[in-house]
Amino acid sequence: MSLDELDDLFDLAKLGIDAPTNDQLYQMYGIFLNDFVTNKMTIQGKQLMVNMGKSNHLLFKRKSETFVHLVTRENKYTGKRVFDRERANRIHWIRPILENVSDNRILFFEKVNDKGINQLYYWYKERDFIIIIREIKPALLLITSFCVDVTKKNMYTSWYRQYKDS
Repeated sequence: MSLDELDDLFDLAKLGIDAPTNDQLYQMYGIFLNDFVTNKMTIQGKQLMVNMGKSNHLLFKRKSETFVHLVTRENKYTGKRVFDRERANRIHWIRPILENVSDNRILFFEKVNDKGINQLYYWYKERDFIIIIREIKPALLLITSFCVDVTKKNMYTSWYRQYKDS
């Protein structure tokens, strides 16, 4: 799939604010399994892994922990993960973005996180969507993806420029 073909998975008006319907959840989880479990992916010669540990999240019990991070965000006040319909509605964007990294619309950079682990960032800037992958030798681990909000754009732009200048 090309970047030009990317669109929302569901009509946003029909996607719940607090949770997807069972049919929507089934479709999102099916995409996740197809894109990252059934059809393995290699990036920079390394296997892309997902955490298949079973979640205890109320809405996503027994689903993959990685999947939960792709469809939820952390509530800054409670620390709990809540459904994020914008990121969930773009779960099918992740693989095409990673497959089209050579497209000049994808900004790639690396940055060491606060735990000293290198992370790879794939930012589809014109659509405000970013994917984060962590190096776990000898493989890579898909951590999360999300819509970049306006308050974080400058930070990611700065990280990208620092990476390009180094």
